Amino acid sequence: MGKTYTSRLPDEMAKDIEEIVEIEKLDRSSIIRRLLDKGINQWKEEYALKLYQNKKISLGKAAEICSLSIWEFLDKLAEKKIPLNYDVDDLLDDIKTIEDLDKK
Repeated sequence: MGKTYTSRLPDEMAKDIEEIVEIEKLDRSSIIRRLLDKGINQWKEEYALKLYQNKKISLGKAAEICSLSIWEFLDKLAEKKIPLNYDVDDLLDDIKTIEDLDKK
């Protein structure tokens, strides 16, 4: 099972949740879990994008934080107009790796 958390919500937020419950025809707990899941995923994406943009983490690590493939994360970078952290040294390293693989 999962862990139980309790939280006091502002009236407006509670009202919004009740409206969503009515629209979706689901129980309150399911709606809250869905909303938390979306919020957590959005936070992870923003966090990974910020770290990647500031050159604190690699492309692979950023994608991992978001639970996305590298290709999906590259799409996120393009959507946000964040440049790829890839320079000449990276290119030379990749060429060397390819050459080493070719020798095997």
